[in-house]
Amino acid sequence: MEINQNILKKYASGQCSEADRHLVEKWLNNDSWDSITESTQVNEEVGSSMWNKITADATQNGKIKWRKIAAAAAVILVIGFSIFYFSNPALDNHTFTNTSAENSKFFTEDYYDVQLSKNSMANIDLVNKKLAFSGDFIIKPKRDFELLDSHHNKLVFKAGREYFVSNSPDFGKIVAFQKSDLAFLPYNMQIKIREQFQSI
Repeated sequence: MEINQNILKKYASGQCSEADRHLVEKWLNNDSWDSITESTQVNEEVGSSMWNKITADATQNGKIKWRKIAAAAAVILVIGFSIFYFSNPALDNHTFTNTSAENSKFFTEDYYDVQLSKNSMANIDLVNKKLAFSGDFIIKPKRDFELLDSHHNKLVFKAGREYFVSNSPDFGKIVAFQKSDLAFLPYNMQIKIREQFQSI
């Protein structure tokens, strides 16, 4: 079978059979116009233009469009990362109680760790940004947040730090300070806090 315009048109539109496709590609690689069976004479410019168009279509049909695939993958990756990174998980509201008269008690949550001293209670409400407690506790935030105590004092907690919080009559008011500041308290208060929390 020889190459003619009908086969070339079918090839260019992707509608030719596998055998015809193989024949056209073999003919294209030959760089010869000799095997075209048409009686009308074709101007050399038209023939060159047609041959260049067919060659471009042939190489385009055989190539996977990697740029489009890469662009689509990048868009999907950015959207997926955005959903994962910017979606805020539900905040929590927890009440912790330690009724033990001898030992402190440790609790782990998504946003913080809490250690309550003996006979203490703490309600940490990150949804409404409120803190209600009695006794003493240590909190270690896993992310930054602010809470208001029962007297509407704003307490700022930074991720990675440990804070001692107390409403003990020894202090005369609600106090919250970093565990590293414990050294600046009077010695008898340091001893009392260390007795309540064995980990200090």
